[in-house]
Amino acid sequence: MRNILRLVTVAALCVGFLGITSATNAATVNASISKVKSVSAIGADKKVTIKWVKSSSSAKFKVSGYQITATKGSWKSVKKVSATLSTHTFTGLTNNATYKFVIAALSGKYISVGTSVTATPKASTKPNSLSFGQPADMYLSDEDQVLYGSAANSTIVFTSLTPVQCSIIDNKVHPLALGDCVIRASSPAGGGYLAATPIDRLLTIANPIDPITRTLLWADEFSGAAGTQPDSSKWTADTTDGCGAPYNNCGWGNSERQYYLASKNSHDGSVQGNLNISATRQTGSTNYNCYFGRCEWLSGKITTYNKVGFTYGYLESRIKLSPGTGAWPAFWMLGNNIATVPWPACGELDIMEFKGHSPQITYGTVHYRNSGGSHSYMGSTKNVGVDLTEDYHRYGMMWKPDEISFYIDDAPVYSVQKSETGLAYWPFGKNAQGADPSFYIIFNLAMGGHFGGSIDPELNSTSLNVDWVRYYSVDGVGKVNPR
Repeated sequence: MRNILRLVTVAALCVGFLGITSATNAATVNASISKVKSVSAIGADKKVTIKWVKSSSSAKFKVSGYQITATKGSWKSVKKVSATLSTHTFTGLTNNATYKFVIAALSGKYISVGTSVTATPKASTKPNSLSFGQPADMYLSDEDQVLYGSAANSTIVFTSLTPVQCSIIDNKVHPLALGDCVIRASSPAGGGYLAATPIDRLLTIANPIDPITRTLLWADEFSGAAGTQPDSSKWTADTTDGCGAPYNNCGWGNSERQYYLASKNSHDGSVQGNLNISATRQTGSTNYNCYFGRCEWLSGKITTYNKVGFTYGYLESRIKLSPGTGAWPAFWMLGNNIATVPWPACGELDIMEFKGHSPQITYGTVHYRNSGGSHSYMGSTKNVGVDLTEDYHRYGMMWKPDEISFYIDDAPVYSVQKSETGLAYWPFGKNAQGADPSFYIIFNLAMGGHFGGSIDPELNSTSLNVDWVRYYSVDGVGKVNPR
């Protein structure tokens, strides 16, 4: 009886093993079936895609499909696909783990010898592009301003880097205190994208400007015919490298690298009307010499000296600045008495200065002779968070007898009062005899020099584009002084 039970048990076990073998090896390997060729495995974020060239059927063995087996350690997944397919994707895999894939052709109860490949799924390294619109300057009493931006992975985060001045509430900026507010837009990694490089934007929070009455007294819209030079009743072109009469100021006092030509100042003839001051690297077709040898650059400069002067009021110009490292465009003023009261005693007002290697920054500065008889200056910069060479912006100056304020697009850049200089009389107000000053306007595009710095050796041309310049009296204060 015990022997019978042993036989029954052994028979049952055999049947069980045969059942398992039959279930897991449904097809018998047959080397006569063509192996699957040109198999590749491409890893991506939590998935691997297997690709192959479809096997050819023979008269005896028609390919009815494909079997793909994926393994990693003890984990295993078997997929069967139609003979019409040549690709299959395994999803839900573990990133940075190596998987083995074996693919074989099926033909009825037979299967070809398998072809194996390995692959490792990895998180995508697609770059995450980020954009962030420039917020507008705000007054302290303004309602919260909506911030606009986008990211390739659709996730964008706004953060205030100056929490004393502003806070972020529901993707809106909320003004808290006077000063510059810096907002950062960021986008973390996710959705198959890398983390984006953050973008910072600056806006100024100020008190509302008191209502003022401006009266336009003088302007140039630069609406001349294409190729013509500026109105000679308003402007004179400075020329040469500054050496010799009437300038006697080689390198224009700053070791600049350009030679000025009147022909480099011309109207563009557009409907809008612009003055283009162009700077080009000197080539073999010209041969101008400078104080240091053969000039490197040819450029332009115009002034209202001995044509028209200005006293107090508001002066503004709409300008697109000059791209390129080493470019040094400027919109500024000097005292009309410079021939008898040399610089710096005549005074200098730099409404806009710009360095091409810092395209988001504008400078506002005053220069004067201090009580010790030496040169002094006071000024500051404003980082506006956008490239000033890509579009036009308004650069202005409010000039009062005892205070100078510089602006960009109505946002303050810098203000200085006479009392801060320690002078009883400064060149921007009445002198000891009670006479008012008179200053003239200058537009120029210098290259290099002490301020502009080294010039990009790959840069061959750049330009300063002036849409208009306008001068106003403010609340009745300000006058034009024709010559």
